[in-house]
Amino acid sequence: MLTFVSSPKPFKGIDKENQYRAIKSWILSTENAEVILYGDSAGIDQAGIDLGVKVVKDVASTESGLPYFGAIADHAAIHGKYDTQVYLNCDILLCNLHEAAKAIGFPKFLAIGQRIDLAAETFLDQHPAEYKEIINQLLTEGRVQMHETSGVDYFMFPRGLWNGVKQIVVGRGGYDNALLDFCKWNQYPIIDCTLSVIALHQFHDYSHVKGNRDTVFFGADAKQNIEAAGRYSFLSVADADYILDNFQLQEIACRGDYLRKTELKWRYHRKWKKGSLALRMVWRVLNAAKLIRKKELELAQLVQKGYAVFSVKQSTHQINE
Repeated sequence: MLTFVSSPKPFKGIDKENQYRAIKSWILSTENAEVILYGDSAGIDQAGIDLGVKVVKDVASTESGLPYFGAIADHAAIHGKYDTQVYLNCDILLCNLHEAAKAIGFPKFLAIGQRIDLAAETFLDQHPAEYKEIINQLLTEGRVQMHETSGVDYFMFPRGLWNGVKQIVVGRGGYDNALLDFCKWNQYPIIDCTLSVIALHQFHDYSHVKGNRDTVFFGADAKQNIEAAGRYSFLSVADADYILDNFQLQEIACRGDYLRKTELKWRYHRKWKKGSLALRMVWRVLNAAKLIRKKELELAQLVQKGYAVFSVKQSTHQINE
């Protein structure tokens, strides 16, 4: 049982359709799911009625109206129904996260994973249990691809993990990297669930934001997030401490990249900032010379390996249309 929390974009046009599909997938992905939507985006009240989910509009936000992650997490820690909670972007179709939660035995942790990008005009209304088969078909049609490790779109954690987190603005560049940075400093295990959890990102543009993409990734809120993320050598999914493969937890740090593992140990455990920076420069030189390679997963490789057997039960939760 999971509590899903998110701060949606305005429920207008294609964004409304994408967000309705995403929220429905969360509800169907696990029995008795709780969903809480935060903020005052256009159409959020009606979405709460249509989908039968909670809406919290009174949450600490920036001048531009974007909620702070910490404010959302604090509210969910007090008012959320379940101890295991998930913050995720409101355009993500999700499957099998509840099985991943069962396989993680740490009292404190952060579970993340790479997403799979759907091409424009690709709309999925199927039950989450069918996603694995759908990916196989879309891959042959060239309509899906694995997103880089730099972007993180879902975060699963136990209630109360984020006490003391900096003011991080959701929906703006760098917020995901800043959350990983917080967990590294606090030595919370970070778990890469890419091999067990399917997270599908629905295509969208940035027309809902004044200034479009530049505002999202380079505006004032993004700069604030980048400061919180440490300003250099940003963390990604590939920097996780563990990998959840077929729902089996394996202690494989940085996907086996020993140099990156050492850099992060110097930075977060020994607090050798200059030494970690120097090691990062060595890593970049070796990578440019193709003497080492970034640990990236290819979607075709992932499909060939096979996701874990999906055991999602059909939810009895009824969604109002």
